[in-house]
Amino acid sequence: MSNLRGLGVRVLILGASVAAPAGCRPEQMSQWDWKLLVPASKAQGASRRKEVPYPINLLLPEEIKIDSFTGTRTFDKAGGIRGIDVRVKALDAYGDVTKAFGKFRFELYRFRANNTDPKGDPLGLWHVDLSEPRVNVRHWSDIPPGYKFRLKWSRSIPVGKQFVLVAVFSSPFTERLFDQRVFVSGQ
Repeated sequence: MSNLRGLGVRVLILGASVAAPAGCRPEQMSQWDWKLLVPASKAQGASRRKEVPYPINLLLPEEIKIDSFTGTRTFDKAGGIRGIDVRVKALDAYGDVTKAFGKFRFELYRFRANNTDPKGDPLGLWHVDLSEPRVNVRHWSDIPPGYKFRLKWSRSIPVGKQFVLVAVFSSPFTERLFDQRVFVSGQ
């Protein structure tokens, strides 16, 4: 009977030690307690990320959205430089538009109709590094707030065709973020 009572006490103590960190905020937990709450796959990635203290971490991007203003454009009056005018918003923990210091990768695909994954053949790939403040400010737009990228494309873009644009954001301060949007050229 005493063995069962000792086992019950151990289970109770173990349950309390695991449940206690769940009610704490991350900044109140020790590193050991925090790892209990994070899946192993994320805990390994977290060691490569630079930790940002609470509450400043709430202002970092948690989501990116390709804006509806994204579309094909002609960048000069002569019509010679063509491409995709991409508008991206980085949203923080409050859902507000925020700055994003890191790297964006843009992928363009043909559209596949009636498919769970609309991405068809790859058509283009662009990399933009916004780690440097001067470059970051160059791509920032106040109205509407967010980033503006002019991705030049040497191919002629037929009007009325559907494409899939994928944006990937990676930073040493956040998880990798993704978004994709289907758009029609010329609109």
